[in-house]
Parts: sequence; structure tokens; C-alpha cells
Amino acid sequence: MFEHQLAEVVLDPRNHDLPAYDPDQEKRMTSLSPSSKNTIKPLFSRTTGQNLLPEKLRDFFALRLADSNALQRLGTRVDQDLSGTVSFTTQSGTPSAVFRDPASRAQAFQAHQLETKTFEPLPISISLKFPYHIFRNHKERLSRYIEEMLLSEAGRILEAACLTGLGDSGQPRGLVVAAEASGSESSLVTFPTSGVNTSSLQDMLEDLIGKQAGIEPDQCGWLVGEAIFKTLQGLSDPSGKLPLVSTVMRNGRITREMMGLPLEVSSNMPASKVLLANFQQAARLLFWKPGLDIIVNPYTGTGQVQVVAQLYCNLALPRPELVVLGS
Repeated sequence: MFEHQLAEVVLDPRNHDLPAYDPDQEKRMTSLSPSSKNTIKPLFSRTTGQNLLPEKLRDFFALRLADSNALQRLGTRVDQDLSGTVSFTTQSGTPSAVFRDPASRAQAFQAHQLETKTFEPLPISISLKFPYHIFRNHKERLSRYIEEMLLSEAGRILEAACLTGLGDSGQPRGLVVAAEASGSESSLVTFPTSGVNTSSLQDMLEDLIGKQAGIEPDQCGWLVGEAIFKTLQGLSDPSGKLPLVSTVMRNGRITREMMGLPLEVSSNMPASKVLLANFQQAARLLFWKPGLDIIVNPYTGTGQVQVVAQLYCNLALPRPELVVLGS
């Protein structure tokens, strides 16, 4: 479906069947300036490059990354079309409710409970080159190929960074790394020496329930690696009568479920760890505009075409305390 729409737009740029099409925006070729992340400057001049993917199709790209990003499938919110440095209000403490003495009008205010954190766009870039005749004769197929490649590769590296990114070398700080950091408010559950069992998974679920942020299945879920998933398949639920992992139909798609919450398996998850979180409140995926930039330079002087595909993103953790990590 998407590829058919893309082909129609490539053949006829005046096609308005898809929303948010602006011919002027299609001429924009931008990337982050290496000298300042908040300044948008042309990557290629008008005489040496051109956009390959129409602007109106880029707007949907971040949402389609859910096919290769388990965090989005587990309910992580997505903020698109951001510009420059953005700030998010994060909760640094939980206020306590008390009965107030009607004989006194005095109100005791608690310490600061809110703070702000700022985030800048982090570029994910894929560059490639190919013979000029492919660019000239097969633009339609080339658009689909580059777009699918970026969906696959950018989705993979984005998911990995959202889990185990160290917060440097151009990557955001991931959920697992943040949970293990000194002073983190995330809960840590230690598995028995024999490995993960049903009882320790119950402890993780009780920890998340104790954070009083809700355990709705469209907000919370489990994320495990491939190796530990095999172990989970051999466990029974707390009753000891049914398998711990089951397959259910949710929102029109077949999904795995464990203890009433969705279960996702990712090769980017550390092998011996289990992540349980309220993904909708704990994390936010941030995408800056343009949501996807595919820029072509056909004038390399070597008979080849250079293509740079770029995506600008980051990961915000407004409530890292809503994460439980088992290992």
C-alpha cells in the first residue's frame, strides 16, 4: 500500500491524496550543521543534489518505525516535528497527601517535585553509493529500497540505543543503562542463581504495581532477549497449571502475553535481563523535522551517485522510576 502511494507521488508530484504535501518543502534539503546542532543548513546545494523521497511521505516514517522498534509496540509515546532544543518536565519526587488540620490555615509545602531536562536532535545516518544509471532509470524502485533499508537499519540501531545507549558518542541514554546507574529510582530485582523463575517475575510485577502508575496492557509490558525467552517458554504461570507465556489477539494483531501484559522479544536486549516498565509514561521517543531526509548527490565525478539518508531523534526519560529491571 505504502509503496503504491510512493510510486504515484514520484510519477506525479501534484498528487494530493496524501496529507501535508507542500511543493516548497519538497525542495528543502537540510541536515544538522556539524558546528551547531540547533542550526539547520543545506547538506547539498540546489545544483548538486535533490530529495528523492517526497516530503509528504516523510511525515509517516517515524510511526512506521514501530515495525522494527519494540519500545513503540509496547506503548512508548512518539513526539514528532520537533525543532531545535526541546525541554521536558520530569518528575523528581512524589508529593504526599496529608489531612489538613481545620483549626489551622498553615500549609506546609514540600520540596521541589518537578525539574526540566533538555534534549537535542541526534542524527542517525546511512550513506551509500551506486551507479548513476540506476538513479536515472529506476528512481521509483530506488525510493522504496532506500526507505525500506532505513526502516530496517535505523529501527534496529534506534531500538538498541533506547535500551543500552550510554548517552555519549552520539547516542541517547537507554532504559537499561539508566536503570543500572548509581542513584537511579528504577527497581532492580535479582534472579536466583539458577536463573529467572516465575516467583522473581512476580516480584518485578509487584514492584511496578507499587509505583502506582497503573499496569494497563496498552501502557506496560515485558521486554526480553531471545535466549531468556526460551527459558520463559518452559515456565508455568503462578497457578502452576498453564504456560507462563501465551499468545493472544490484541488490537487486531497476534501478540505474546505474560502475566496479563504484552511480551516483546528483541535481539537488542541484554541476554540475562528482563525489562518491565510503564513504557507510555517512562519514556518518549523524540523525532525532529524533517522526519526523514533522503538526499541525493549524482555529481560525484566518478559515475556514481551518493545518497545520504538521515533521521533526527532522541530518547527522553521523564519518569525513569517506572522501570523494573530483573537480572
